Amino acid sequence: MVFARDGFNIIATANTRDRGVNEMSAALKRRFNFETVFPIADFATELDLVEQEAGRLLEHSGVQVAPRRDVLEVLVTVFRELRDATTEEGRSMDRLSAVMSTAEAVSVAHQVGVRGWFLRGEEGGAADIVECLAGTAAKDNPEDLARLRRYLEQQAARRDGEQWKALHAARHLLPG
Repeated sequence: MVFARDGFNIIATANTRDRGVNEMSAALKRRFNFETVFPIADFATELDLVEQEAGRLLEHSGVQVAPRRDVLEVLVTVFRELRDATTEEGRSMDRLSAVMSTAEAVSVAHQVGVRGWFLRGEEGGAADIVECLAGTAAKDNPEDLARLRRYLEQQAARRDGEQWKALHAARHLLPG
């Protein structure tokens, strides 16, 4: 038997949607307290969190510019719509099987910033979102890449704004 120091805790996370690598046994489940964290309901709150956490990660990575707010607005909107399978206008669409969590959005925002800074010396833009989203969308289910492609072709094309137009124009960067 091994005893941990006072105050030692184990914190484990799992996405209920993909059930993790292996299903947890009933015996192990009895030894944990569970708390379900739902997606952030408010767009502005989610955007602020993604901006704050991605900025912190980028600074730690040696990136000397903050992420662009307009790029993050597009990124968070894409994540929310793909997660909820509904556009801002209320149109129904295919849901991705990949987990499109706020934490995943922070990761993609960080990747966008790193790509932009170390490849071109800038903040990163919508074309970087497409390339970074490809790995997120395709990691669990190849069909998700087709769903993402449809989203970029159909939904991004309908949006106004420089970054939305750049996102739509970069759809050809998806593999396959």
